[in-house]
Amino acid sequence: MRRKRQTSVRAFALGCTMLLPHAVSAQTAAQAGDPAVPTSADTIVITAQRFEQRIQDVPLSVTAVTAEALQARGVSSLSEMQYAVPGLSSYRYGPGTENIQLRGTSTSIGAPTVGIYLDELPVALDQQGTGIDVPLLDVARVEVLRGPQATLYGEGSMGGTIRYITAEPDMNEVSGSAFGEASGTRDGAANFRVEGIVNVPIVSGKLAARFAGGYERIGGWIDNPVRGIADANRSTLKTFRGKIRAEMTDDTSFSLMVQHRDIDQDALDFGNDRITFAILPAFSRSNNTIVQGVIVHDFAVASLSLIGGYVKNSSSSQYDVSAFYVPFLTAPPPFGFGLPVGFITGVGIVGDSRTTMWSGEARLQSRGDSPLRWIVGAEYRDLDGESVSSAPTSPNPSPVAIFTSTGERSSKTFAAYGEASYAVTPELTLLAGLRYFNNLKAQNVSSASFGFPTTDIGRARFTSVNPRFNATYAFNENSMVYANVAKGFRSGGFNNTSAGGGVFIIPPTYAPDSIWTYEAGTKHQLFDNRLSFDVAVYRSQWKDVQSYSFAPGSSLTVVLNSGQVAGWGVDASISARPVQGLTLSGTFGWNNLAYTADTADKLKGDPVDAAVRKSWSASADYRTSLSDKIEGFLRADYQHAGRAQISLRNFGNQVIDRPSRNLVNLRAGVNISNVELALFATNVFDESAPNIVGPFGVLLENLEQRPRQLGGSVRFIF
Repeated sequence: MRRKRQTSVRAFALGCTMLLPHAVSAQTAAQAGDPAVPTSADTIVITAQRFEQRIQDVPLSVTAVTAEALQARGVSSLSEMQYAVPGLSSYRYGPGTENIQLRGTSTSIGAPTVGIYLDELPVALDQQGTGIDVPLLDVARVEVLRGPQATLYGEGSMGGTIRYITAEPDMNEVSGSAFGEASGTRDGAANFRVEGIVNVPIVSGKLAARFAGGYERIGGWIDNPVRGIADANRSTLKTFRGKIRAEMTDDTSFSLMVQHRDIDQDALDFGNDRITFAILPAFSRSNNTIVQGVIVHDFAVASLSLIGGYVKNSSSSQYDVSAFYVPFLTAPPPFGFGLPVGFITGVGIVGDSRTTMWSGEARLQSRGDSPLRWIVGAEYRDLDGESVSSAPTSPNPSPVAIFTSTGERSSKTFAAYGEASYAVTPELTLLAGLRYFNNLKAQNVSSASFGFPTTDIGRARFTSVNPRFNATYAFNENSMVYANVAKGFRSGGFNNTSAGGGVFIIPPTYAPDSIWTYEAGTKHQLFDNRLSFDVAVYRSQWKDVQSYSFAPGSSLTVVLNSGQVAGWGVDASISARPVQGLTLSGTFGWNNLAYTADTADKLKGDPVDAAVRKSWSASADYRTSLSDKIEGFLRADYQHAGRAQISLRNFGNQVIDRPSRNLVNLRAGVNISNVELALFATNVFDESAPNIVGPFGVLLENLEQRPRQLGGSVRFIF
């Protein structure tokens, strides 16, 4: 039975977050409207197409969430507002284990289907749920590009690309801020978060540095009576980022960014009714370091960008699979090993991995207002990974090792790309783009299952050619329509052929899969920009989907390109300012992507794994002057996500449910000169629908939703 302990809200904590160089005052923000999703398009400049453009002028389905919007919502990660971005949904076992989908493109195997960038650097790694967890610390904005973005952003950008753009150092003013937040969790422990940012000009107008740091303690809410631990799933997140920028000459600039992040969670968010009976702790620990250097030189008619990057990610985790293995170990032969009851009571799957990625890119793009705009580039990525896995038992070791594995993998990628657009008339612009992708992969894996060793060595090359075509017609500077056709893809991989022992035919590799999306959209700003909206309708056709299948004549599972998925979708957002200080906004996302034929792991009509088909959101933000120096604000956010599922038809015909959910957040406070005081409530009605209903493979418990939180925050700007 769920524990009913009430946790009081702790006192406010001091901390800091600094105004960004381009941030507007609270009064200006109130007049301009809420910059959250969606926002007044004419006030936001983005670089989704690698050129600076108003979001209104970008002929794609794009959401831009500004720093002011993130502050107004009080969120620290994109997952906290995922359903307020049309077409976006995700789930995670804990911080740093995100599985993201856009527009219904998602699978539980293979490489990610959404590209993730930190500034100019790709940080999505080569396996689902292993990407870099990017904090919303001192970011200028987050850009969510929906639909295939392969031409400019490459592999994995099948459903779209998410770009986290960090704030640039200010060359002229010392500035900074402190932010602190404390809250209590229903049926759980206290949470607190502190952040600090300092901007220091070193040589006025020429050289500046910017530093940001954050510490967050997320109190647990899932108890473990077996191990006698309350709030077992608590976690700690630490982040540091330093960024330096130099104007070397009038035409040349250089920037260097270094970020390090540590995530430590004692137990993942598994349980039923906020209680877990795990015998072993399902912990997750990771740390990553990111280094990026960028040189930009402006010629008379073009601009050259040279980008170098380094990503290192290390992780360690354990899953409790005792309920799955212990009955087998204690069952009498021939159904089990016949070990004495109590000899082994706990079995875990422990994994340690390390991934490093070096990348380099050269990009040349046109400058000026010519009707012809173009961009060409080439990039190289070199990824290496190591992993070690085992299945330890307690309180005694198993007479025969249940499972061990050590592996090495590498991926070397070269790509060349280009796009060009031409303004045929002042209203009509046509665009065409192309990317060539060449990926050489290798693996060397040695494993053993119950004493039977296997070795898998593979080497293969995967290639892809990916075009994009776009036509845009602008009726005026505030109204436009566009049509876009693009192909997205992700690379292939290896099967473990040795598992068949030479008896079954197992393909050594599986090929890349690809998606074509056909899209038409429109964007408008009306009534002196008091009303803005955008709508996109699309159809996606995803072929050669990487799916779990059976090796011919056996029960061994392998990955084959056996799936075919198709469906329609709609993205929409609207923002209105009916009176001064009040902004109303809403979003809607829908897709009906489904398998068009049976596969080994799917039936015709099954939706894409974990992809929310229908979601919508609404928000109201009201700001008013209470005196010459005091502004008050009140905000309410509502998010709805419809049902989703994960289908494992070849594992006991499992259909894992992701129930629908409704989340309401409230925030209110005052701005007094350079100080903001706020009270907030998240998940106000304590929505408890699990993110995933167990059992899920060998994981028998639900993936729990975070309960209601009540708290307050202080922000001081200097």
